Amino acid sequence: MEKKPRVLWIVALLAILLVLLYLPKFKTSTGTLKPASGASAAAQVLPQDPVSRNDFVNALFTESRPPEWMGRILFQPLTDLPQDTLQKALKWANETGNAPLVSFIQSALAEKQGNEENLTTAARTLVFAASESIDNPVVAAYLFQQGKRLVDAVLKLNPKNIPARNALIVYQSEYENQPMKFLGTLRETIAMDSNNLETRFLRLNLLRKSAQWKKAAEECQKLISLQPQNPVWYFQASDVYGFMGDSVNARMYLNLAVKVQNRNKTK
Repeated sequence: MEKKPRVLWIVALLAILLVLLYLPKFKTSTGTLKPASGASAAAQVLPQDPVSRNDFVNALFTESRPPEWMGRILFQPLTDLPQDTLQKALKWANETGNAPLVSFIQSALAEKQGNEENLTTAARTLVFAASESIDNPVVAAYLFQQGKRLVDAVLKLNPKNIPARNALIVYQSEYENQPMKFLGTLRETIAMDSNNLETRFLRLNLLRKSAQWKKAAEECQKLISLQPQNPVWYFQASDVYGFMGDSVNARMYLNLAVKVQNRNKTK
């Protein structure tokens, strides 16, 4: 079998780097556009029974313990605490680099507001933090479960809330690991808004993981049409065509990605 040109390996590497570099800069109305972590295999070993706050806190601090004042905060209903107390706790979590705890407190601050927009922000904060915490199954499971609680609350208020539905897709894919459920939610969500960047990117991620390269290439074309100024989509297209063995299109989209990237730098 003929080996793929070396450029295809470069394309793959650049695509991964550019997704990590650019995606955090593109915001939805209620949060940051992030790819699913691709941890569906890990999702099978996440605890499915309800995880207690005590188990969550213990899993967060396996090698050290928080200060006594912080410990007292963590075992109280956070939404009952004054905002300045939560801000103090958030400052400590940021200073200690405890990313899951940062997300948990941020979600509590958002949830305190109680309206649909802030509940959506809180739900997404928890679900996306969970997807990035798979290496700590108890922490990930707790964040997923709390995120799902808020997703359900948002969708009860507004079943067509696209950002909340996107969080539900990630939950169903990475925590429940039930393909038929998240595929159904994905189809329904695209039917509600076929131009939502985040939903389309979730679909692209799904197609890539299942090696449906032709459909993935079509999805890249859709994303490029929706956001032609974003080099990430061109790098994604180049990567997909590389996996298809189409070196001509892989090179073409790689060149376009670099061109768009350079043009953005000069603005």
